Amino acid sequence: MAISTQKMSLTQELHRIRANLYYYSSLLSDLSKSIEFIRNTKNPALPASEGNEMLERECSNLLAETQRLEMGRKMQDYRLKNVMNLVG
Repeated sequence: MAISTQKMSLTQELHRIRANLYYYSSLLSDLSKSIEFIRNTKNPALPASEGNEMLERECSNLLAETQRLEMGRKMQDYRLKNVMNLVG
């Protein structure tokens, strides 16, 4: 059975969305690595304890947020796979 033109364009669009989700995952991974680098590299210009504690707290908050975004991305990818199985 041949795939109709309408189904083909829908399938192509779903693959584009999936590619964007993978790209988004890569961006989140790079962001997490940058945040960890900032957290682990102490800034000599900041006051010893006060600045470093605040930096540690903010980096932890940002890492938690990137993890939350990655979980949302995984959920969207799971849903997209389900839709692709219905279309295919």
